[in-house]
Amino acid sequence: MSQILIPDFDSSKSLLFQDLYFVRKKSMVHTTVIEAVCTVCQKGLDDGMSVTAKRIGPNLRLFCQYHIPQE
Repeated sequence: MSQILIPDFDSSKSLLFQDLYFVRKKSMVHTTVIEAVCTVCQKGLDDGMSVTAKRIGPNLRLFCQYHIPQE
């Protein structure tokens, strides 16, 4: 509960506002999230695998602990 007392220049008059609710406009969040899965076997964190990102040329690829290429 919130209250705001607004006194007037004349001390005999004042306003009291009670139960004010200040409504904020909700902002929409736009995202392009995809699940991180291995590009070889398509297994991810839900399957108990650790997924690592590795840059191969200009592309970024995701690999599990069993399919990560050696240098």
